[in-house]
Amino acid sequence: MDRFKETYPDFVPIEEHIRRARLERSLALAQLIADSTHFVGRAWRRGFRSLVNGFSRLKAEAPLTLPRKPATR
Repeated sequence: MDRFKETYPDFVPIEEHIRRARLERSLALAQLIADSTHFVGRAWRRGFRSLVNGFSRLKAEAPLTLPRKPATR
């Protein structure tokens, strides 16, 4: 890398800018993954809780049965 800096000294600021941009992109991607994971975890917990609450509210009812004879007019 030293040889590159010696050969092309004008490109050193550009190289630093590219390095900083890559770091920022990596950080943004990591933040996106963390936020997505957090969102999915919260949605999963809320969905599971509502499912459990829904089942706990159910009453033991007799199952629906079909009439034995069709209704006549």
